Amino acid sequence: MKSLNHKITIKNNGFTLVEMMVAVALFSVVMVIGVGSLLSMINANKKSQSLQLVMSNLDFAIEDITRTMRVGTNYHCGSGDIREPKDCNGGSSYIAFESTGGDPNSINDQIVYRLNGAQIEKSTSGGASNSFIAITAPEITIESLSFYVQGSGTVSGGDKKQPKVLIVLSGYAGENEKTKSNFNIQTMISQRILDF
Repeated sequence: MKSLNHKITIKNNGFTLVEMMVAVALFSVVMVIGVGSLLSMINANKKSQSLQLVMSNLDFAIEDITRTMRVGTNYHCGSGDIREPKDCNGGSSYIAFESTGGDPNSINDQIVYRLNGAQIEKSTSGGASNSFIAITAPEITIESLSFYVQGSGTVSGGDKKQPKVLIVLSGYAGENEKTKSNFNIQTMISQRILDF
């Protein structure tokens, strides 16, 4: 009888501890990079949305100001009697003017725009207290607003210069530095009624 010496070979088809550690480390690195990219995309999306909010809201505010001013008369910039036209070469954050079809002798129908804190406000009652309403969203911070007025003589017997107003404003939207969107806007308005 022959003795049977059979070698029994057992194959282990698993991973070694070192292979598992390398695989987990690579997976962790890929996940950290992926999550970082996802967070960057989320921040970029928030910044894009805040910029879109700024553009939509500021477009409305600037359009309201320019449309109303084009057909207005007797631009008055800065302090003093707002019924009297007044140039403002140095700029002011306050402007008043007579609305279309308004009475130049009445202060109650003057339209007034001003910067109050971090918002642009409008009054259609000559700037009477409690008559101002904000025309910019609270999410938008206006840091500076200046109206520069030239040629603001009255329509009858004016100064022979067509009245025009340059509006310069700057500010930002966004809650923190990562999503903050700065803006600088400048526009020129010319009175439609000819000043001869």
